[in-house]
Amino acid sequence: MDASSGEQDRHRLSRAGDRRMNHMIHIAAISQIRLDTPGRAYYRRKRAEGKKPLEALRCLIG
Repeated sequence: MDASSGEQDRHRLSRAGDRRMNHMIHIAAISQIRLDTPGRAYYRRKRAEGKKPLEALRCLIG
C-alpha cells in the first residue's frame, strides 16, 4: 500500500490475509535469523546493503 507524501517514498504492508499463517511465517523468519542458517547469512547481507532491520526481515520473508 502506498503511503508516500511529498518527496517521501513509503509503502505500508497490507494486513489482509490469514493472520495465523502470517504469524507462523514471521516465527520461521525469526528462527532463521537466530540460528546459523542460510537465512541468517541472507539477512546479514541485506543489513550490510544498508537496509533497516525490519526491511531486511521482510526481504527474508518475501
